[in-house]
Amino acid sequence: MTLPKIHSQKWLSEVELLDSDIEPSESLMPANIEKFFAGIADTKACSNATNGILSDIAKELEHTVPWFLSQMPPLYLWSTSQKAVMDDILEIVSGKVLTERQVAERVCAASQTVTLIAAGEHSTASVRIAPELSRFKCKLARLFNSLDKKIGLCEIYHAPYNTETAWSSKANQAKQESLKKLLSNKPKAKVDDFISSLDKDYVDVSTVKQMSLAYDAIDYCMENENSFVNLTTIVDEMTKDARVRVDICLKHFPVNAAMENIIGIFNRYNFQVRRLLATEICAKENQKFTVLHLISGTPTGEVITEDMKAWGKVLKSLKTLSYVDHGDEFTNLLQGENPFSLNETNLVRALANWVHIFLTKQNPYYYSIDRVSKVIVNNPHYMDLSIKYFRARFDPRFQGERKQSIIEYYNQIKATFVELNDVVEKNILKEGLNFLNHILKTNYFLISKGGLTFRMDPSALDKHYYPEMPFGIFYMIGRNFRAFQVRYRDISRGGMRVVMPRSSGDYENALAGIFDEVNGLASAQQLKNKDIPEGGSKCVMVVRQGGDKNEAVKAAISGLLDLIVTDPVTGSLKEGIIDYHGKEEIIYLGPDENLTDDLIVWIIKHALHRKYKYAYAFMSSKPDFGINHKVYGVTSEGVNVYVDNVLRYLGLQNSTFRVKMTGGPDGDVAGNELNILYREYGERCRVVSIGDGFGAAFDPKGLNWQELLRLYKESRSIVEFNPQKLSGDSKAFVISANTKENMKIRDTLYATVEAEIFIPAGGRPYTVKESNWDKYLMPNGKPSSLAIVEGANIFFTKEARQKIVDSGAVVIKDSSANKAGVSCSSYEIIACLTISPEEFAAIKDIYVKQVLTIIRFNADQEAKLLFREWQKNKAGTDLVKLSYEISTEINSAKDILLDKLNLLSDEELSGSKYNFVLLKHCPGILVEKYRNRIIERLPRAHKIAILSAHMASHLVYREGLNWLESMHPDQIFKVALDYMDAERNIEKMVAELENSDISFKNEIAEVLKAAGAKHLASHRL
Repeated sequence: MTLPKIHSQKWLSEVELLDSDIEPSESLMPANIEKFFAGIADTKACSNATNGILSDIAKELEHTVPWFLSQMPPLYLWSTSQKAVMDDILEIVSGKVLTERQVAERVCAASQTVTLIAAGEHSTASVRIAPELSRFKCKLARLFNSLDKKIGLCEIYHAPYNTETAWSSKANQAKQESLKKLLSNKPKAKVDDFISSLDKDYVDVSTVKQMSLAYDAIDYCMENENSFVNLTTIVDEMTKDARVRVDICLKHFPVNAAMENIIGIFNRYNFQVRRLLATEICAKENQKFTVLHLISGTPTGEVITEDMKAWGKVLKSLKTLSYVDHGDEFTNLLQGENPFSLNETNLVRALANWVHIFLTKQNPYYYSIDRVSKVIVNNPHYMDLSIKYFRARFDPRFQGERKQSIIEYYNQIKATFVELNDVVEKNILKEGLNFLNHILKTNYFLISKGGLTFRMDPSALDKHYYPEMPFGIFYMIGRNFRAFQVRYRDISRGGMRVVMPRSSGDYENALAGIFDEVNGLASAQQLKNKDIPEGGSKCVMVVRQGGDKNEAVKAAISGLLDLIVTDPVTGSLKEGIIDYHGKEEIIYLGPDENLTDDLIVWIIKHALHRKYKYAYAFMSSKPDFGINHKVYGVTSEGVNVYVDNVLRYLGLQNSTFRVKMTGGPDGDVAGNELNILYREYGERCRVVSIGDGFGAAFDPKGLNWQELLRLYKESRSIVEFNPQKLSGDSKAFVISANTKENMKIRDTLYATVEAEIFIPAGGRPYTVKESNWDKYLMPNGKPSSLAIVEGANIFFTKEARQKIVDSGAVVIKDSSANKAGVSCSSYEIIACLTISPEEFAAIKDIYVKQVLTIIRFNADQEAKLLFREWQKNKAGTDLVKLSYEISTEINSAKDILLDKLNLLSDEELSGSKYNFVLLKHCPGILVEKYRNRIIERLPRAHKIAILSAHMASHLVYREGLNWLESMHPDQIFKVALDYMDAERNIEKMVAELENSDISFKNEIAEVLKAAGAKHLASHRL
């Protein structure tokens, strides 16, 4: 057998691409290389030649061994054991890899590895191996292509992740010392964390330089919340062959999926993957990264540079990888003769999801996501035209007459479905065009992004289903999540809710209903936000089961910021974004389901990192520079004001009463409401039932208060209520929702238990609907509670709520009952826009107390107005209708005032009468210490929103419904200004009265406060 000669420079060049300090094993030192090859030859050539089959194999080996040893990359021979090399050669022969082009598979139980070997021409071996990777669990993989590109070999490691013995061998200890020297200029704590997180198999097969590159890549991903891609060009001095090392880091991305996709990307743009090392690295706080180092080149040997057009496409695809789904109907678009790019595929995916969400209302079976996807994928001409139309509208590099091309592509798309006979297919394609036609801006053409985000024109909505049009819609799609942010006014406020379905069926249902949920919540928020400057908004995200909640939230937030962060000088969005909306958009978010404190903190930090000028105001309820709703029980403070007013109406203010609730002691609203009920009423209040996500408890004599408060303080579910604390009543129980029967009991407990007051303070939207509202009635046809105070948003559908009201229950609607949380956030944001975190910390205790006083006062004003108006006309209306009328009247007045105020110049807005209203709205401590800051720093739009909200709500609460109804908008604006001017004069009069010696001064002052402003304003009118 003739053995190959290996030139030492070739070895060095190969290794230089990764690590100039690598040392081969003793058997692979140049002096011993012939002996090593001979060992392989002798072992294989002398194998039982008397056996016929083995003789044939031996003949094959005579040819294969020299070829294999001369053509496999030196690093493979350098880093692979002699036995493994022998086994690989034997597998090529016995598996007929070269002769019959099979994909051979070798399993090694001892090392817990699987080796795949495939034949191929011009580097297609890697492409043949790639689809096979998904069959295996994989924490580490090494891929080598032969130098003549005839075979590819991939070694997959699937042993459990092991950090305990990673550095125990002498060789690895030496690597660790070298690695520490190489990273000596990095923060020691970070380096130590990194070293302690590495897996033994990775340490065994990787080089010191690879590990140092992995450190840099992971550090970048952690700091920037983005994929890392780095290109290093190296030219072989002997062969003049130009190769590149590409280092990639993806977060929470499986190794096998990363390899499959990356090999596909490089092949698509005619780059060869010659060698690849991919590993999973499990960092602290359960953060998982996939780091890949690959050697690539072009078939022609052309030098790959960062400004090469084809490389630009590769880079964009690599950056796109981390935010696209894999394995669905659209993944196949990446394959075939005319493959789509990852970005194009994801655009089609976004289009299909939009179509499904908005057509499923018509028929959930005809427009399921599976059927919609298949219809679109089976119309390649439609997809191609849709991408061209989209590019004509938004590609900043578009060549040609943009306007004309837009019209032409639009007409061509319409032509694809005009004559279709299948109505379902036609509707699907039409709605896809509707989506494309109503996009106002997108981050699609940014290289680095966390997901696709679209600012949609609300006129895209079908007025039949959505008669009330919101102001703005953001649609977000990324890996394992879909999200919408809907707002009903330019300046709006509302929480960010993360829905986490537990099964694929739950996910499909949540996805189908996502827009109705977010729109319903935003609309309810609009009614609720009547007291504050911001209109109503909401963000709802659905995360696929198995998806990472934190990564999904971060991707969506990053995408949202792409479309709202403007250049401080030009006021424009990032280069690469064509903006048909053309106006600055200020988005205010708040906490909601599953948005934890760590994410709230991250959102602010990321907004600061992205240089969003309203970063501190971007998210409310921050643990430091904010007012945490759960900590201060903000929403529940407002809810209980309505509970108190209801008790007074029912004549129970001094009596014992029963309460039933949904939402557990560990919940924000429910837990704090329990605490407030005991604080305000003590043992007079008997909580008879509670149900939450984990279980339920019932005691007709009242659940033990000390046990409830223990669960509240320890933030525990009701399922952890100690059964020994029950009263002993035979009907009392504590159950876990772990069986169908128990779940049924838990799910109906709120309806069947009798109580004076029901407080829904948790639960999924529209729990009570037309199909089940009657379960709330007792056998005598009366509701199971005298009153309902809606602590949770949209617990009832509109129709179900009205049925219960008609049956005799006193109902305080959600838009009234739980408005305190968002009101508190609004005041938090005023502080964020005017002072620094340090300045806020200095006044926080006083500020929070003053804010709670304001929101309790506003809640009490509305509660008293509700009952006052109801007493006037009990036969003709109810509290639910009145709640809506109050919100509508205030919001209508707000909109009128907003329009008028927007016509004023900055100089006019700075007048004393407007500053009086502005400062009147703010908590006293802020006015006392930072009066000028309030006037100077609040954005114009926010200042105008404050003025309109304060004047409108003040007028309606003081004077009741219908006072403004007959007035012309110009009159309303004049009355509002005159009224506030009159209030200012009344304040001066009262101050003078208080300093005088006049008789009955206190009584006179009360009369002036109650009716003086209306009298003065009416007189002027």
